[in-house]
Amino acid sequence: MKKIVRLFGLFGLVVAAAAAAQEPKAPASAGKPGGFVPASFRAYIVVDDRFPPLVSPPKTPADRDPRDRTNKIHDLVIENGLAPVVAVFVRADPKDITPASGVGKLAAALNKLLPEYRGDKLAAFVVFLRLEGMPKSVTVKDPDGTEAVVPLDAEYPDDENRDQYATAIRDLAAGVKAPNVVFALAPAKSKAAAAWGIGDADEVTVVIYNRLRVKNRWTFKAADGPTDDQIKQILDTTLKVIREQSFK
Repeated sequence: MKKIVRLFGLFGLVVAAAAAAQEPKAPASAGKPGGFVPASFRAYIVVDDRFPPLVSPPKTPADRDPRDRTNKIHDLVIENGLAPVVAVFVRADPKDITPASGVGKLAAALNKLLPEYRGDKLAAFVVFLRLEGMPKSVTVKDPDGTEAVVPLDAEYPDDENRDQYATAIRDLAAGVKAPNVVFALAPAKSKAAAAWGIGDADEVTVVIYNRLRVKNRWTFKAADGPTDDQIKQILDTTLKVIREQSFK
């Protein structure tokens, strides 16, 4: 019973943090090590090869595993819950990221690590922050009849360049050959990105979190990072987080 209460308590904190993220400016501590994950993160899932199709090769959506989120807008933070996660956010154009780049090498390294720690529910995803769109909003009516206009973030259908971004991400995923890692596409500017403290100049941001608490965080330039040594540091930190979890 205590575990259930704790679980809902942690998710309550995430929901509260997401609500607080309505303000475009995030606090200085947003998404920093030691704090809770500041918000959920909706994204358009470009490649999700974690689950083999029911019919191979799939010819219709019904041929795919129902857990496969490819071509759907989905929240990977909510999906993974209390599990250990390596989240990679990339602002660079996906066509400029190759399998031999730091991001490509990190995805490949994580892909090898994930099956070894499937029992610990280790997960990893790469989200490209590129989508843009015209401002939009929705009017919400409270029970007392008062109305409020809530601004909305751009999503996949709003950007005319969405298909070229998605194609480049698919090409990258095919080149990296990392079926255990999910590749996604999200807005360049959003309440979620602000809540996570991902700055406009943060080309590559890597966040390791577990039980919805941030364990470590790095930022790199896409042209030269992460390096092989930095990738090793990320993997070593991931293993440390898993081992700490196993002793609790």
